[in-house]
Amino acid sequence: MYIPEHFRMPDEDVEAFLSSVGGGNLITVDEGRPHATFLPWVVSEGSLISHMGTVNPQSRHTGEGLVVFMGDDAYISDEWMEGVTAPTWDYETIHVYGQYRVHTDPFWILDSLSSLLKRFSNRALVDYDPDWVEIQTRSVVGVEVAITEIHAKSKLSQNRTEPEAHSIIDHLTETCPHLASRISDVSLPHICARDERTREIRSHVRLS
Repeated sequence: MYIPEHFRMPDEDVEAFLSSVGGGNLITVDEGRPHATFLPWVVSEGSLISHMGTVNPQSRHTGEGLVVFMGDDAYISDEWMEGVTAPTWDYETIHVYGQYRVHTDPFWILDSLSSLLKRFSNRALVDYDPDWVEIQTRSVVGVEVAITEIHAKSKLSQNRTEPEAHSIIDHLTETCPHLASRISDVSLPHICARDERTREIRSHVRLS
């Protein structure tokens, strides 16, 4: 993923993003053909863990895996900005690369299922019929992506002017409030710092 420096997600935001992830697309390549499966994920000891059905061809993949997570995204109209410009799209995404591992050990699978329930549900495995749990355990494999690289991008109009950023925030507040909040928290400080640096450089040039 190409990431201009001003769209690079800060490390502290990457950590917060990953701690709250839900579903993401697992992408693998076998025999030159890409495959993708949307799965729920939890982060555990430097890995992403989930499970999938044994009938899924990706359950037999070996090698590297890529998991793509998306945050909020929205269309940004040129009508919200100044002068002659083009419409664009604001979004946040994280691409997680890692060594892909398939687990068939029933205890590993049960542990991963318990972690997923703890993350997304108010129920536990003990709340389900044991025979049903056993059937489910036999019909899936555990999957793990041991993280080696994280590429994170926050394209949040950091390259716009301060009035334009305020205009974008105002237009998104009702339809996409979380993204509007992210633009306010991430982009406005970046824009103000950039403009201050520009003023300092221009002042220095005039004094010279």
